[in-house]
Amino acid sequence: MKKMLNIRLIMFLFVIGIAAFTSCTKMDDFKKYVEGGEISYTGRVDSLKIRSGRNRVLVQGLFISDRKVTKCKIYWNSRQDSLVVPVQRKLAVDSLNKYVNNLFEGTYNFEIITYDAAGNASIPVVKSGVKVYGDNYANSLINMPISDVSLDGTTATITWGGLDKANGPQYMDVSFINTAGVKTRAKRLINSSTATLLDYKYRSTFDYRTVYLPDSLAIDTFYTAYRVGVNARTDVTATFVANPGKMNPASTTGTQFQPVSFSQGAVVAGNTATWRRLASWTSNGAANNWGTDFDTYGTYVQRTAENVTNFGTMSFEAGKNTTNTNLNTITNGKIYQTQLLPAGEYSLEARVGNASLATANSQSYFVASVGTVIPNVEALAAKASMLNLVNTNDAAYTQIKPSATGVAYTISFNFTLDRPTQVSFGFVATLIGNTTTNNYLKISGVRMKSLAF
Repeated sequence: MKKMLNIRLIMFLFVIGIAAFTSCTKMDDFKKYVEGGEISYTGRVDSLKIRSGRNRVLVQGLFISDRKVTKCKIYWNSRQDSLVVPVQRKLAVDSLNKYVNNLFEGTYNFEIITYDAAGNASIPVVKSGVKVYGDNYANSLINMPISDVSLDGTTATITWGGLDKANGPQYMDVSFINTAGVKTRAKRLINSSTATLLDYKYRSTFDYRTVYLPDSLAIDTFYTAYRVGVNARTDVTATFVANPGKMNPASTTGTQFQPVSFSQGAVVAGNTATWRRLASWTSNGAANNWGTDFDTYGTYVQRTAENVTNFGTMSFEAGKNTTNTNLNTITNGKIYQTQLLPAGEYSLEARVGNASLATANSQSYFVASVGTVIPNVEALAAKASMLNLVNTNDAAYTQIKPSATGVAYTISFNFTLDRPTQVSFGFVATLIGNTTTNNYLKISGVRMKSLAF
C-alpha cells in the first residue's frame, strides 16, 4: 500500500514538471515576438489631399498627433513606386507639401505611411481614383468659338459661340492692340456670352486662347493654342446702306424704314395697311404690286411687326387680291440698292420680321452681286454662293426660309472684294398666292459690317 502511494506521488510530480516546462517554453516563444516591447504605430497623416496636375500631383496633409514622426513614404502603382519625404517636426501642427513628378497620364491610387526613428509605421492613409492629366487631355481641349466680332467706335464686342463646360474651361486670355498702339491683355470669363474690349485700335486684330482647369483642386492650368489674327468687323451701315431700317426693334438704336412719302399710298380692300414705295431702295415693277397694277405701289408697309406698333417694314406680298388676280403672283420681285464698296471683307445681315413662303414654288434670297442689278431667283438657285466677288454677276447669298408667324430672326452672309467694286445688294423673291392665300416676306432692317484690308 505504501509502495503504491509513492508511485502515485512520483507520477504526479512528473506531470507537474512537464506542465511547468511547457509553460516556460511558450512564454519564451512569446518573448521572441515582443523583444522590442509592445507593438507601436506612429501617428498618420491628417487631412490628406492629393491635387491633380499635368503629369504630376501635389500631396498635401498635416502632421498633428505624433511628434516622433521622422519620415513619410508615398506609394503608388501598387507600391511598385514610392517617394520618401524627410520630416522634421517643429510645430504642434506641421504640413506636408510634396510634388510627385514624372507620372504618366491616368488614374492612380496612393498610400501615405509615416515612420518614426525606430522604423515603426503608421496605418496607411489611402487616396483612390486620383487623376493625372497629360497630352491626351490637353489635345481634347477646344478653343472657345466666336460667332461675331463687331467694332463700334473704339469698343470691340466679341460674341462667343458657346462651349461645353464639362472639361473645365475657365476664361479666355485675349491679347489685342489698344488705341495707343500698346499690346494689351484681357481676361474674359467663360460664363458670359459676350466680351467687350475697350480702347480697341481700328483695323487691328486680336489673339485669344481658352484656359482650362481640369477640376477645382487642380494645380496646373491648360491652354489651347492661340487663335491668331481675329478681325473685328466695323459696322459700316451708316456709310454704305441707305435707309437701313431698324435692325433690332428691341434696341434703342436705329430707325424704322422710311417710305418715299407718307402722303401717297395704296389701300387695298380688306387690308387697312397703306403701301408705299421705299425710300433709297430700287424696286422693280414685280415688287410694286399694290394698287391698280404692277409698278404702282409696294415695297414698304406700315403695320404692327415684331411687337412694335406701326412698325414700317420692307415688304413683298402676293395673294388675297380678288379685284386683280394677276397681282397675286410676284415673279422675281426685287428690292435693292447699289453702292461702290472699298476692298475688304464684308458681312451683310438682315432681320426677317416674318416670312410665309407657304408654297413650294415660292422662293426668296438675300443677295449681294457685282454690278448694278441683283440676279433672278432661277440664277441663284442654279449656282452656289461665292465668297470672293470679282466679275460681273458674281453673287454671294443666303436663301430665306419660312418663319413661324410673328417670329423674327436674323440672316447673314459674307463676301470679299479685292478692289473697289460696285455691288448691288438686297432681296429677290418669287411669291405665288391666290385669292384666299397670301405669301409674304417682311424685312425689319439691314446692316453691313466691314473689315478693311
